[in-house]
Parts: sequence; structure tokens; C-alpha cells
Amino acid sequence: MKLLIISAGPGLKQIRETHGHAVDWITSLVRSPNVNINVNNIYDGEDFNSSDYDAWIITGSAFSVLDNSKWINLLKNKIIEGYKKNIPIMGICFGHQIICEALGGKVNRNHLGWELGSYKIKFNSSVNSFDIFKNIDFNDFFYFSHEDIVTQLPEKAVKIASNKMGLQAFVIDNRIFGVQFHPEFNKEIMEMYIKIRYEKGIINNLVKVNKSKTSHKIIANFIKFCEERK
Repeated sequence: MKLLIISAGPGLKQIRETHGHAVDWITSLVRSPNVNINVNNIYDGEDFNSSDYDAWIITGSAFSVLDNSKWINLLKNKIIEGYKKNIPIMGICFGHQIICEALGGKVNRNHLGWELGSYKIKFNSSVNSFDIFKNIDFNDFFYFSHEDIVTQLPEKAVKIASNKMGLQAFVIDNRIFGVQFHPEFNKEIMEMYIKIRYEKGIINNLVKVNKSKTSHKIIANFIKFCEERK
């Protein structure tokens, strides 16, 4: 299976120098030996042939979906192509948001401010219908680092999870998946994001991070789903 990881940004310099990039973290969670991984740096304007890949994962980003950048519009058009061609896509944080925007939903700055740290979310009963959430402890903590939020889902989207900060996960046609949280993070990465945001004055307190024990399984679940679908 050919997997394309679409990188939506270079990542924060301090994080990258210590822990690597989101592409590395996602790659480390792909357990199947039958997956060939390619990376596209869409934020540098790199184009790709959507039909060359069996599945896509779109990373998070320090950029905003609300920016009217050329590469963001390119990615939106690619998502529309991928949807029409029945390609399974997973979007993480920014990726989750831009899928919604591309397919008819809406994203806004969250009037409640930043969601940064480890928090619990509430899953709908429909979550049990989707294999990518298999073996996820629904009472677990999940890692967050975002200011924008999906405020309106595309027409065919099913809301899967939310909390007091807003929508946290959705599914479209059981092949397009969006999660606002970061399954690719670990506790140390989350703590470093908090430290950087605190030192920049974005947040007022160094909030405690609780370890997420199962959220990372979503990546492997997505890969398995895509392999079985071929």
C-alpha cells in the first residue's frame, strides 16, 4: 500500500531540533511492513498526483486554515479530488480542519481561546461503527494544540466526538476521518509545546500533561483499515 503523508508545515524549530517532525512521529506509528510511505511538503507548494497513493494523512500545522495562502487552496483542491476518487484520508488538527473547509464546512477562531494540553473528550455512540477508533479508551486523555475549531461540518459528515471547546472528531462516508487532537504526540512533545506557548505569552500557566495511553492507536487503525479496503 502506498501512503502519502502531506506535511502542512515545517513544525516549530525548537520541537523539530529536539523531537523531530510530525512526519517522523506518524511514520513511527505505522506498524505494517507492507506500507510504502512518501512525504509531500504541500506548504512549500509541492504538487502531487492524487491517484498515485492509496491513502493520505494530512498533518497538523502552525499555519491557519483561515489564511488565504496559495498552498492552502492547492491542498483544498487536492482534498476535493481525493474525495471524488474515493481515497481514504485522515486529517490531524489542521488536517481535520482543512478537510472540513474543502468539503463544505466552516472553520473559525475559537472564541474560547487556545486548547493546549491533555484533555478528555466525549464520544458519541456512533464511534463503535468505525474501526479506526478500535481499542481506543474513550476515557483516555488526548493531546491538543490549536486555536481554530470546526464550527460547521460538511453535509455528509458524522460528528464522533466533542468537548466544551468544540468538535473533536468526524467521519465522512467511512473513509474520510478528522481528529482535532494529535494521536502522533507523546507526553514529552506535548509538554514542550506548552512550554513554548507559555514562554511566548500565548497561555498564562504551565498546565499539567496527563499521558495519553491509547490515542496513538488511531494511526495504526487507519492504516489497517486502508489495507483491508484495497
